[in-house]
Amino acid sequence: MEQPPTLAPTSPAGVVAAANALVGDVDGVLWAARSGEELVAANEQIEVLRSHLAAVQASIVTEVEARGVAKRELAWGSTGDWFTHTAGRHRRSGRRVVRQAPVLVGERTATHVALTRGEVSPEQAAVIVDAVDALPHDEALRCRAEQVLLAEAARLDATALAVVGKKIAAVVDPDGEERRQQQKLDREERAAHLHRFLSITDDGAGGAWLKGRGTVEDAAILKAALLPLTKPAPALDPDHPDEQVQTDPRDHGTRMWDALVQVAQHALGTDLPPECHGARPRLAVTTDLDSLRTQLRSRSPGGTDGGTTEDGGHLSPAAVRRLACDADVIPVVLGTLGQVLDVGRANRLVTAALWTALVCRDAHCAFPGCTRPPVMCQAHHIHHWADGGPTSLPNLVLLCGHHHRVLHHTPWQVRLDPADGRPEFRPPPRHGVEQAWIRWRPRRE
Repeated sequence: MEQPPTLAPTSPAGVVAAANALVGDVDGVLWAARSGEELVAANEQIEVLRSHLAAVQASIVTEVEARGVAKRELAWGSTGDWFTHTAGRHRRSGRRVVRQAPVLVGERTATHVALTRGEVSPEQAAVIVDAVDALPHDEALRCRAEQVLLAEAARLDATALAVVGKKIAAVVDPDGEERRQQQKLDREERAAHLHRFLSITDDGAGGAWLKGRGTVEDAAILKAALLPLTKPAPALDPDHPDEQVQTDPRDHGTRMWDALVQVAQHALGTDLPPECHGARPRLAVTTDLDSLRTQLRSRSPGGTDGGTTEDGGHLSPAAVRRLACDADVIPVVLGTLGQVLDVGRANRLVTAALWTALVCRDAHCAFPGCTRPPVMCQAHHIHHWADGGPTSLPNLVLLCGHHHRVLHHTPWQVRLDPADGRPEFRPPPRHGVEQAWIRWRPRRE
């Protein structure tokens, strides 16, 4: 067997590598020859080690997020995108780790310590963080709930522990629990419409809760009105206003709230919609021509494929019919395999028709891991116009503002797959070795 390193590791990565080398000593064990007691003991120690590594990883991810390493140094759209890609996880679980890590390290310290000691599993720790986060913002109450859940974790698996967590939330915050249960219900469009509501209530801590529910159609219209107003705005450094410009400190959720308030303020002062990008906000829905014709002729609620909004939301045929009654229908010619054919003409600026084709092909920012909608994106020339590149679909890719700058100012590369014309990206070389091309499938596929 390979001998473990004789010298003490000099870096955190070296420590982990040494531990991995030690674990390698059991790779060749003939488990069939081991007793049941040995098998159980080995598995128990594996779970303790897995929990310990998860606790260390949470501390690392917290620091990566705090410093912005993934965005500033590696040119990823977010820490969640970077972590999901490098860990090979599902997007939901990868982003959950990134979201929970700072809470686990900075607020739920008792859970983090228990995870380090192997007293709770990573899944149990995640359940505790989510359950406590659902409680009112009373730190004493949250600490008590955390201690109760840690005690229960000694005898319950993660699934059973989640049930206990929901019961705790139901006792101390019944309104919040009812809302969460309603969000889990899979209702048909008519039921969602009949039960639509919006409420604004005091949260008892100097703020307010905005609660609501509606149809996918309603949500698409709201997004179409609000997203154009959520573009990050640079801000001056208050300590040195004349020296430098800081990036917008607001996250996406904060900008969405500000956009909603801005729309309401504008509505109070005028009967005109707010201006953004020189045009009135519009909702774009993609559907095939035959389905649209059938939908417009039909009076029945079903029988067709419906449509898809720019951000991937699916609309029922009835919703498409309602929207098409008062809408501009812009045709885009598709090939037999669904690829968008070349439209428009060779201009430096992208025409409206060419933009529509680009959105239809890429759906959102095409950079790996990014799903920013078209309203937040720009058309990037793969072969620059100044170097003779044409303004045509085979030479364009849809990128958000951040990733547009990445393509211009970093070694990242982009090309279109010659087989189907979809964008592919290559990260900068690592340790002098060229990286593989990455294909990001649009959210609508």
